[in-house]
Amino acid sequence: MKKAVLAALAVVLTLSVAACGSDSKETPKLGAEEKKVAANISKTFSNESSGALTAKEADCFADGFVEKVGVKKLKAAKLINEKGELNQTGAKFDDEISGKFADAFLGCVDYQKRQAEEIAKADKKVDAVKLQACLEKEMPESYVKKLIVASQTQSADGAKLVEESTKKLSGCKTQATAK
Repeated sequence: MKKAVLAALAVVLTLSVAACGSDSKETPKLGAEEKKVAANISKTFSNESSGALTAKEADCFADGFVEKVGVKKLKAAKLINEKGELNQTGAKFDDEISGKFADAFLGCVDYQKRQAEEIAKADKKVDAVKLQACLEKEMPESYVKKLIVASQTQSADGAKLVEESTKKLSGCKTQATAK
């Protein structure tokens, strides 16, 4: 069984994306306990996300997520255990926490660019610039956030959104492929 938090990220990184992060605004100001929790989350994501996040992106994401949610809420939602480590089972995402997860992720990873670069790397006929432009139009950050939240909260429309996003991605790839 996949780990709950990593499984949620996997939905967004379906095609094993690997990227350069977007410009993150400010470095979060974390206390000692928050830094420990963020370091644990970062380590888990950089080690167990199949290379989908760089160490820098994992750090950025973890710091932002911990700052936005707070250690108390992370523990209450069972996303971290009493030692401040990422909980492997039983994590409960609500809309608020999932939205903050998505915001932290999208604040550190240029999702559309990452997808385009990775797909173009795997298929030399794909024009990464055209693909990125299509993804930005068809799957803007607001859509990707909705996809993350639906997946993490296991909402009724989660499966539909995953199917829809796969179709959008496939359509964009077709448009960006040289004939």
